Amino acid sequence: MIQILKIVPKIPALLVVAAIWILSSQSTLPVLPKGILGFDKFHHFIAYLALAGTFVFWFSPTQRRFHRRRTFLLIVLISSLYGVIDEIHQFYVPFRDCNVWDWLADTIGACLGGGAALLVERWVVRRRNDVR
Repeated sequence: MIQILKIVPKIPALLVVAAIWILSSQSTLPVLPKGILGFDKFHHFIAYLALAGTFVFWFSPTQRRFHRRRTFLLIVLISSLYGVIDEIHQFYVPFRDCNVWDWLADTIGACLGGGAALLVERWVVRRRNDVR
């Protein structure tokens, strides 16, 4: 039972990884209008924001509480490396390309997602401690 409780928090990150991989494997995606920076960059940003936000739960509460900077850097590093792997993967998918700007959007999303998740958790823990 305890082993299952350790696995459950990791499932959302695995689902996000799978969704990114499946979408990256598609030769064509629905065409959306491009904005100033390219609308697809926004999609990359949101996907990796979600990925980093869910990777937070791969680390123990003790790790997250007492080693916040290290946890944040590891989350961003892991997410960013997955972004590199995803871009290399897209190079081999017909009609897709490997783009450093996509990877940059991935990394920026990971920074904000990981940071936001750690801040929200910190706020929740403080609120819980104040109630006691």
